[in-house]
Amino acid sequence: MFPGVDIIEIERFAKACRRQPKIVDRLFTPRERNDLLGRSIQSWAGRFTAKEAVLKALGTGLQGITWQDIEIVNGPKGEPLALLSKRAEDQVKARGGSAVRVSISHDRSKAIALAILC
Repeated sequence: MFPGVDIIEIERFAKACRRQPKIVDRLFTPRERNDLLGRSIQSWAGRFTAKEAVLKALGTGLQGITWQDIEIVNGPKGEPLALLSKRAEDQVKARGGSAVRVSISHDRSKAIALAILC
């Protein structure tokens, strides 16, 4: 079992998105962007933080994968799920895992996420 955790200041994330609007297209898949439309900046930051936590659990950073290879979506009960591309799944398997579980939390100023490769 390999954990990854990430925390972000929401205002810092918001400023980066305002400075470079195209960054949103690079960080989030079309499905994620659609799911997040109309949601708070805290929700956007939480999803980004979950992707960072997954990268840390994989132990690779962005080597061999992109932000688009990790998709954070809501499950049937609203729980966050990490959907991985074939490339990202291969990295999970290379570490002896079969899945990645994520948890996200935020308040007005910070978002935090935990990812566990299991």
